[in-house]
Amino acid sequence: MDARTDTVVSPQPPRLRRLVRAGIWLAAARGVVSVLVVGALVVPLACIGWPMLAIFAAITVGLNLGLWAGRDTGLASLAGAVLMPVVGLIMVLGTDVQTFGPGSGAIAVDEIRHFPHTARFRFTDARVATEFTGLADARRINGASASGVWRVAPIVSSTWTPSEPVTAWAVAFVSGYGPVDFRTPRSWVQSYRAAVRFAGTPFSPAHKAIDHALARYDLRVAPGAPLLFWVEDPRGVIADERAFLAWVTFGGAMTWLFFLIGEALLVPKSAPPDMQRAQA
Repeated sequence: MDARTDTVVSPQPPRLRRLVRAGIWLAAARGVVSVLVVGALVVPLACIGWPMLAIFAAITVGLNLGLWAGRDTGLASLAGAVLMPVVGLIMVLGTDVQTFGPGSGAIAVDEIRHFPHTARFRFTDARVATEFTGLADARRINGASASGVWRVAPIVSSTWTPSEPVTAWAVAFVSGYGPVDFRTPRSWVQSYRAAVRFAGTPFSPAHKAIDHALARYDLRVAPGAPLLFWVEDPRGVIADERAFLAWVTFGGAMTWLFFLIGEALLVPKSAPPDMQRAQA
């Protein structure tokens, strides 16, 4: 008798075998691309002051991209149609700082009108005139009062008088949950002489606070006066905001990948039509 050694190869578990199919990796690639496209579209719209258009783009474009990413199965289509708009909406609603644009260098406050697209500002002589603060209550989408107050105050030079127009505004938000970094008026008492441009978020009544300040103190405002966050390090603030957007993008992509893996492992696959006919 010839002695033969048989090599026994244990079969790959059926469920794990699903993870090596080309379809799941194509769906993963489509989902990652969809998250990147949604972010690349809605963030610039939010930063340039078109938040409602950014919301519209997040919903419509995100919905179509989500359906495209999950076109292999009905469950994946549903998940993509929910995930991609949610990622876009988080970016829009969480973006209140212009995250791209040049810096102004050291300028006088009155020269700010010459920098309409600048994201970071340095001033040679500036302070926040807190004695002329305007207030407005935060509002929810349905019109009910929310916990929080928006505040604005003029950013002026040391020689400014109330008879001169306001060329820039400092904006801040006070909520019932304590201080939130540079967004609170606690930074106004600091002699930072630097600011980053505020990107108006949907449903934020910052401009209503300006109207209250103008009416209460009989002030004048220069055309196109921007709203700014009063900060110590503009570059650091913008870097942190970019990091936030990067984490949202990463979270959206990883959520999509985890969903695909879970669907492949847990959802039973029906047999192909040819196999079903053969079994019949």
